[in-house]
Amino acid sequence: MEANRVMLHSDCNNYYASVECIGNEGLRGVPMVVCGDPATRHGIVLSKNDHAKAFGILTGESVHTARRKAPGLTVVNADYPKYVRYAKAARRLYGEYGGEVVPYGLDEAWIDLTGRVGSIEEGAQVADAIRGRMKGDLGLTVSVGVSYNYLFSKMASDMRKPDATSTLRREDLRPVIWGMPAFELLFVGPVTRRKLRAMNILTVGDLARAGKDVMQKKLGKAGLSLWQFANGDDSSFDPRVPVAEPFKSFGNTITTPKDMADPIDVYSMLYVLSSVVAMRLRKHGLLAGCISLNYKHADFTAVVRQCTAPVRTDEAEVIFSRVKALFDGNHEAGRPIRSIGVHVRNLGGRSARQHTLFDGERAASPDLRAMVDGLRAKLGDFNVERSAGGADCGVSVGDVL
Repeated sequence: MEANRVMLHSDCNNYYASVECIGNEGLRGVPMVVCGDPATRHGIVLSKNDHAKAFGILTGESVHTARRKAPGLTVVNADYPKYVRYAKAARRLYGEYGGEVVPYGLDEAWIDLTGRVGSIEEGAQVADAIRGRMKGDLGLTVSVGVSYNYLFSKMASDMRKPDATSTLRREDLRPVIWGMPAFELLFVGPVTRRKLRAMNILTVGDLARAGKDVMQKKLGKAGLSLWQFANGDDSSFDPRVPVAEPFKSFGNTITTPKDMADPIDVYSMLYVLSSVVAMRLRKHGLLAGCISLNYKHADFTAVVRQCTAPVRTDEAEVIFSRVKALFDGNHEAGRPIRSIGVHVRNLGGRSARQHTLFDGERAASPDLRAMVDGLRAKLGDFNVERSAGGADCGVSVGDVL
C-alpha cells in the first residue's frame, strides 16, 4: 500500500431525481420520485428527492405505497439514456483533475489522485473544486469522500450529504472508523449483517478485533476480506477488475400490464418463463436441481413455492411441468394474477445429468415466439425482469429468444 495514496469517491446525490430536476425547477420544491413505467405496472421507486424522503419514501418500494405516504406525489418515468449522458459528462469532468477515474454504477466513481497530490488535505481541495464544477457545469450536487483507499473514501462520501467533502485519514482508523457500524463497510449486506450480529459484531472495531482466523472460519473468504477492510487494508478489492462470481440461481419474473384471470394465459406465461430460464441454463452449461414459482395476486399478496427436482435439468418442458404443478396445487381459482416468476437454483455442471425419470414430462414444444405474440396481443407489451446470482436487470423477451 502506497504511503501517500489519495483516493476520492464522488457520489451524486439523489442521482436520477437530481437529473430530472435539471431544467425543471418545479420538481425541486415538491415530493418527487423517479420510477419504472407505471403504465406497464413496473412502478418501483428508483430515486427520490429530499422532500419525498421526508415522507419516509424508500428506494425499491412500489409507487403505490409511496403515493399512500405522500398524497400528491409527483412521479417521473425513468429516462436511462439521459442518466447515462450525465454520468459520462461527470466522468469527463473528473478526468480533468488527473488520475484514474473508476466508475461504480452511473452515479458513483473513484478518482485516484495518488502521485498528483501529496496529502489528504490536498485531496480535499480537489474534492471541493469538483463539487463546485459539478454544481456549476452540470447542475448536480455530489458528496465526495477523501481517504487513503477505495473503501474508506466511499465510507467518507456517505458521512455528510448532500454536497459535502469528508475525509478519513490513516490516523482516523481506530478513533473514528472503528466506532462506525459494521454494516457501513462495503459488501456488508442484510444477510452478512445478520451473521455479524449473531457473532455480536456491531462495529467496524468489533470486526477488526475478532481476528482473521475467526472471520474466515465463520464467513469464509468474504470474512477474511471484511477483517482486512476493518483493519484498513482494501488490497483484496479492486473495482477496476470485474468480479466473476459463480451463478447461484437464475430467475425471470413478468409483471403484465393487465391482470391474468384465465389459467391458460398463466400457463402460457409460465412456459415463456420456463423457456427463457432453460435457455440461460444451457448458455452457461448448467443444470438446475431446485425449481420455484412465485406470483402476486392483484391485491399484492404473494405466494412462493418450490420443489426439488429428482434429476437436475435444463429442459423447458421439465421446468414448466414442475411450476405448473406448483401453481395448480396452490392457486385459488378465480383470483387474478398480477405478476409471476420462475426461478431455479442448486445449479451444477452438465456432468451431473442423468437421463431418467423425466421422459413422461416432456411434451412437444410450442412456438415460443407465436406464444409471446399472442400474449402481447391479449395482455399488452411486457418485459421480463431477469436475475442471475442475485443481481437483477431488465431484459425483453425478444432479447433472449
